[in-house]
Amino acid sequence: MPGGLVMRSETLALAIEALSWMELKRMNGRQALRSTAEQLRIRDGTTLRHAFRLIMETTRRRNALDHIILRAIGEDGINEIFLGKKNFLRIYASEAIYGDPTYEELVEMEDLAREILGERGFAPVEEALILIPRLEILWEEISQDEVTALRTFHPTWYVRYCRKLLGDEESTRLLEAPVPPSYVRFNETKGDDKMLLGKLRGEGVELENVGLKHIYKVVAQARPLVFLNSHEMGLFTIQDKASALAGFVAAPAPGMTVLEVCAAPGIKTGHIAERLAGEGRIYSMDFSEKRLEAWKREMLRLGVENAIPVLGDAIKQGAYPDIEADLVLVDPPCTGTGTFGRAPSGKWRITRGSIGRMAGIQRRILSRCANRVAEGGSIVYSTCSITVEENEMVVEHFLREHPEFGLVDALPRLGLPGLRGQEGAQRLYPHLNECNGFYLARLNRE
Repeated sequence: MPGGLVMRSETLALAIEALSWMELKRMNGRQALRSTAEQLRIRDGTTLRHAFRLIMETTRRRNALDHIILRAIGEDGINEIFLGKKNFLRIYASEAIYGDPTYEELVEMEDLAREILGERGFAPVEEALILIPRLEILWEEISQDEVTALRTFHPTWYVRYCRKLLGDEESTRLLEAPVPPSYVRFNETKGDDKMLLGKLRGEGVELENVGLKHIYKVVAQARPLVFLNSHEMGLFTIQDKASALAGFVAAPAPGMTVLEVCAAPGIKTGHIAERLAGEGRIYSMDFSEKRLEAWKREMLRLGVENAIPVLGDAIKQGAYPDIEADLVLVDPPCTGTGTFGRAPSGKWRITRGSIGRMAGIQRRILSRCANRVAEGGSIVYSTCSITVEENEMVVEHFLREHPEFGLVDALPRLGLPGLRGQEGAQRLYPHLNECNGFYLARLNRE
């Protein structure tokens, strides 16, 4: 049908353009899709959903796809084609090798790509299209680490890092872990769980309790959660289970003064505000004015009135508000290695060298927070990374510099103890906890 062809053409065009923006602008999949849809003026929900699937699956498998494409077209051939054609080849290879298309569907995809990208310069791509479905990775010609990298769709450096950190068996389980499920946190100021469960069930969402108060795993959904009326009304927040755990470990009490560092877009702010029950004050600090605008919209959606936005770079001492906080939450920039399943574009942006650079930033931010903590107060430090350099070693450095602080048990416990003897800290992993990889530690000031 002509209507179906137009729909498929828009889907493919969206995916090709979004993948190109992801490389050029270092965007993640959702950001690139949103920008591309606005640029191409595409609003159809089905088209957007199918394009997002192509984007995420192609991004997740990128190293294996590029390996096959290189064999099909050669180094010289790759250098001759521009980014749009290269990303079409990645999509084509992903569908041809890992999907189950008919010959007619592959031909249709080729015709659509020629229409979208133009005939000019299509010859080397056309040759690759013949070869790609027939090629296989020559496993016997590459190292074991490269085999694991291509089979699990991870950078080779990351495979080696995980193997050194966790050992062969456990690292393989981590690298093979499926994408974690989605979770929601109910807004306890809007109603009790029974009422909110009924509201979401009425919108086609089935939830499962995970043992944390107001936190539920999404088992089934009829459409994207952000499009639900109950989301617009602020009845729930989409938040990974590990991230929600940080709010429980922080354990804010009504009347407290809370400093939240690197706070935008406000997911944890909402949780802290609910626990404060309208009594106390939150100072939410972020370096980005644009991110703080998103934070403000989130506070409005959730009905939070006791949080104050603070624009400032957390690396700079003079940027902090002049307060003594009972509780400081530090969620600094990190490599995001714990989110590679959910946000696969990060796998191809981050390098082994990124870990050390991020750890340096994290040490400076955490150190800056020390003199903002009142006597008897606490810092909760967390990242969505699994690397020791960004986690245990940052905390070790902080405790050496600030002996007035001590590591205490991060309760409640869902994960494993921290590494390097940090029994009180927690580590969570996708293959063990069905959530993002995560680290958190509670540091109390005497």
